[in-house]
Amino acid sequence: MLRDYQQEMLDRLERAWRKHRSVLVQMPTGTGKTVLLAEELRREEQRMTPASQILVVAHRRELIAQIRQTIAALGIEGDDIVVESIQKLARGGYPTPNPSPKKGGEFSPSLVVIDEAHHALAKTYRMLWERWPKAKFLGLTATPCRLGGDGFTDLFDVLLQSWPIQEFIDKGWLSDFEYVSARPDSRMVRQVRLLKKRSAGDYQETEMATVLDVPESIAHLYETYRQFAWGKKGIVYAINRRHAEHIAKYYREQGVSCAVIDSKTPVKERERLVEAYRGQDEETKIDVLVNVDIFGEGFDVPEVEFIQLARPTLSLSKYLQQVGRGMRVSKGKPHVTILDQVGLYQTFGLPTDSRDWERMFLGKATGKGETDVVRGLVVQDEEDDRTLANLEMVRIKRRGERHTGLEIFMQNGKFGVMRNGRVSCPAKFKRIERLSKESGFYALGIYNILQWEKVEEATSVIDSKGVDLNIKLLGKVEWNGEYFFGMVKFYNQTNFVNCWDPVGKSYYDQLPDFERIAGVEIAAAREHGSYSSDDYCRKLRYSTGKVSPRFQVWEMFYNRYIIIARDYLVVKNDHNHAYRICGYVGDGIVVQSENSYGFMKIGPDGKKGVALSSTPPGMTKVFDSRLLGLKRVVQ
Repeated sequence: MLRDYQQEMLDRLERAWRKHRSVLVQMPTGTGKTVLLAEELRREEQRMTPASQILVVAHRRELIAQIRQTIAALGIEGDDIVVESIQKLARGGYPTPNPSPKKGGEFSPSLVVIDEAHHALAKTYRMLWERWPKAKFLGLTATPCRLGGDGFTDLFDVLLQSWPIQEFIDKGWLSDFEYVSARPDSRMVRQVRLLKKRSAGDYQETEMATVLDVPESIAHLYETYRQFAWGKKGIVYAINRRHAEHIAKYYREQGVSCAVIDSKTPVKERERLVEAYRGQDEETKIDVLVNVDIFGEGFDVPEVEFIQLARPTLSLSKYLQQVGRGMRVSKGKPHVTILDQVGLYQTFGLPTDSRDWERMFLGKATGKGETDVVRGLVVQDEEDDRTLANLEMVRIKRRGERHTGLEIFMQNGKFGVMRNGRVSCPAKFKRIERLSKESGFYALGIYNILQWEKVEEATSVIDSKGVDLNIKLLGKVEWNGEYFFGMVKFYNQTNFVNCWDPVGKSYYDQLPDFERIAGVEIAAAREHGSYSSDDYCRKLRYSTGKVSPRFQVWEMFYNRYIIIARDYLVVKNDHNHAYRICGYVGDGIVVQSENSYGFMKIGPDGKKGVALSSTPPGMTKVFDSRLLGLKRVVQ
């Protein structure tokens, strides 16, 4: 029985045939393209004339066997349908005409189906269009893209896209995954970034092997497997046969049932190994298959519980085909674990990232990874941070996890904060220390500054929305329930405290006292190095849009409705806001509007007038408390 998305795609394909001769269908790996193909063959059979036939073309024997098995299981295999390899066709091994007397003459299919059609730009495929110019062509692929950015429009008229991978996961048609990646500053990723030589647009095999096929790297592969996927059934993608044999040998020495398989493995031996991998017999079963490219396409074993990426690539198609092998749903398999040893996340992002297949189909974007982009890694809390640090690995995504709320991420060796999956504080801190929820803030961000001709650590505060408040406090910073304070040596001699009051957005050189004067809250502290009462620093604990200026008590005037503190006006029933005073008129105070683009007049009774685009005529900078009926605060 067809799944809903398969039925939907078949209906779309039916409509496309009315306008187009050649159609390319995109569906993610593991969503049943072969089943869709078989059902389309059934429909085409019903439309065929007696002299018509169908040709299905694939490039691997596993794909050919899989297609033949699927269409036979659906009861539609017959002389009308030929499944053949592109290699045989390229050598001139064209199918013979149908043996029926009514179907004599040259083989001439009414429909040609290209499986894994992202390969179709090769010359061996193009000759199919040239040989049968009147046939319909159907291409199937998970990744309609090419490394060089070539489009497909000279072969296919239109692209039909299926759902995004995340939607297939959400609806239960694909397995969820957890993604464990090498850190962007890890030794392995640094080595990969040094690879320069290219072969056909991708990394050169010889150079990859020279860098990665070494005992230290292979031991690192095993330690990562042991930490994150021990006892699970999985596939390791190696660089070449020699690299694969080295990996398998090391795994076997550690007690893991492991085997190597590649395109040169004899057919019978390959079938035996795959059967042992699928099996449960304790004496013959294989838990880990180390392969070289052969399981990128056409390997249908839903039981794959982990994928280990041990070879770099710049090909988006290869990356998605490889990780997709583990995303088939299987009973008793809660998710697949992806062990990205070579930092392919930094090149391609997650498998579920949004991708513009239409632009790639049109040749306006390449299927090549971005090596100059450094993606942030969300730093998850782990039980054993020491072990993870030794492995140089970090979890990016756990099963069922969506980026919601605040998360710390790392990018290019620095730390920042994301909110609901979007960067709210750029990665600029050397480390981030979480604060308790009771503080009302998220974390402290520590960075380096040049202070007194040497490098010192400074600390900023990240608020509950993940935004950096751009604070500069020195020394070991703590939160005492009302303000942040740090202790630092002044010119290596005297210890002094530096404080930041988040309510008034103000700095102090000593721990402040809080008091109420004339009905408003004031923070007060003596300034560093001064013992004069005139230098006793007082600031409003009200939001002024920036740091509140200091003032003295004798600069404060009040009545029951308002208070003036030097250059600021506080309306007593307007909580936690202070207005910057621009001047005075006979019956009120002119202040800057909250948006800083206009002005507003506020009367001695605290009532706000209309917004003004400019200062009113007759405004003066001279303050006369008698005209406003205000009293001076006296201490």
